[in-house]
Amino acid sequence: MRLIVATLMVLILITSCTKDVPETEKKINKTADEDNARKTIQNFVGAYNVNDLEKAMSFFDSDYKGVIADSDNLAGAEALRQELVNSQKKFPEGKWEIIIDEINISGEFTYLICSGSFLMPDVIEKKLNPVYSEKSIRILKKQKDGSWKIYRYVSTPIFTYDQK
Repeated sequence: MRLIVATLMVLILITSCTKDVPETEKKINKTADEDNARKTIQNFVGAYNVNDLEKAMSFFDSDYKGVIADSDNLAGAEALRQELVNSQKKFPEGKWEIIIDEINISGEFTYLICSGSFLMPDVIEKKLNPVYSEKSIRILKKQKDGSWKIYRYVSTPIFTYDQK
């Protein structure tokens, strides 16, 4: 909880520290940055869903930290890599579906409020069905080359189907 509050305080502080830029330039830059941030999440999900973990890892900042309610926190790229490998081994047919509900950009950071579901094949219905759904905040950090990388991730489950 402290991490969430601290992260939100940092975002508020960052949003209050902006340099003067003409409004039209702000809108153009914001639109391009929003598109690139959105593509970062979409490309990560696409790479994960085709089991390309190396490509999936390329969308994360080396100082990544993740907090998931009722789960262990992840700190660093190696912990994330191990979590993705374990997830792929346990659920090789699982696919993520992410909907970006809101994007807010402030300087070198953007945060995305997302709704997501992890889908698994249902042998009876012959389609993918959600077994876990979440609401999340993904904070992306702008890189020197202008691209975005996933820097922080905070999520809470809104639906979980425990297979027993």
